[in-house]
This record gives sequence, C-alpha cells and structure tokens, in this order.
Amino acid sequence: MVKKTITSMILCSIIGCSSYKEKKDQRKKNHKAYVSYLVSRNIDTIKANDLDYYDDFFEFKEQNKRHDLIANPFLKTNKVYVYQGGSVKNTFCIFSDDGNEYLARIYKADSLVLTKPENGIVKLKRAVKLEFLGNFELTDTVIKISRNIRELSGKEYNECDIGILQKDTLRLIENYDTKLYSYKKKWLAKRYKTNYKLVYQPNLKATRIEATKTRNPSYLVEGSFALEEN
Repeated sequence: MVKKTITSMILCSIIGCSSYKEKKDQRKKNHKAYVSYLVSRNIDTIKANDLDYYDDFFEFKEQNKRHDLIANPFLKTNKVYVYQGGSVKNTFCIFSDDGNEYLARIYKADSLVLTKPENGIVKLKRAVKLEFLGNFELTDTVIKISRNIRELSGKEYNECDIGILQKDTLRLIENYDTKLYSYKKKWLAKRYKTNYKLVYQPNLKATRIEATKTRNPSYLVEGSFALEEN
C-alpha cells in the first residue's frame, strides 16, 4: 500500500512538472511571436510588456490561420464530408476555415430526411443542421481533431482523432483521450487504431448560420450525396 502511495505521488509530481514546463514554453512562444508581430508593424518592442496591441495580434494570428487553412490543397474547408461506414447512421462533417469542426449523424433508415438510393445517389429531403463539436489543426496532410462529447447521461469525453488527407478523402487512423479541447494525449492514455473514411461530397451545399449570444455557429446542409463503400 505504501509503495503504491509513493508511486502515485511520484507520478503526480512528474505530471505536474511536465504541465508547468509546457505552459511556460507556450508562454515564451506566444511572447516571441508577439514581439515579431510588433517588429513587423514598426512598433517599439518595449510595448511587448504592455500588451497594448495584443488584440490586433490575436486578430492577425486568426487571419493567418484562416488563410493557411484555405490555401491547404488537401482539406476542403467549409465543404461537406460524409462517413457512411456505420451500420446505422451516416455522419456529415464540415471543417470550417476558422479551425472548427461541425457534425451531424442521421439514421440511414430515416425516411423523413433521406430518400432511398437511386442510381447510387441519396437526396436530403430537408436541410440537416451540423452543430459545433470541436477544433482541428492541420499540418500538410495530417489533421488532428479535438472533440468534447457529452452524453445525455451527463458523462463527458475529451478525445482526439488523427487523420490523413488525400484528394477527396479523410481517413481517421488513430484516437486517444485528451484534456478539454487539447490535441495532446493524456499521460498513460492508450492509442487506438481506427479506420474511418470520410468522403467529400460536392453536391452537398452548406450554409453557415452565424453565432448568437447563446449559440455557437452552425451549418445547414442540403443536396445529395453518392453512396460510398468504406
């Protein structure tokens, strides 16, 4: 019992030190980027400690992030991907140019929403609403998706999916537990191999609904999609 207690204390100490170092390194990185921004604007770097221009700097970072996402040749931002490999539901997914993921799941047998396949095409009888689910970051063809999932029971999960982008597909290949909206694997958490194929569907059109004081942005999707084998 004593050995277990000591081991637990050591592990907690290691985790605490590691977390502190990561936060410190991130603060240094942010400060360095802020100073570089001031230099690019010909602003005296002594202002770096006053944070007078930090709101402008944040907006600058967001604009650069959006530009990089739109310019990426592998991910189709603000377009609809569909996963059809589930036995019961189809999953509709959008990766927006502000780095967020939106998602909806529709029962394949729901005749109020989906038509029966005809010549390999399924039509939406009414618009499907995709709600905010998490964030993502992109490096070349590798995407990391951080999600917060809350069940009706009140149970909450935080997880990250790793995916590989190709021309018109996104294949999720790995999943692990994280902290809230983080991309880093929890210490001691297991990595699980996955194989989910999401396919871009050009005939599904998405309309963005902007955020309000009480709701996140969302998307309404209409149109049709081709049946795919996963």
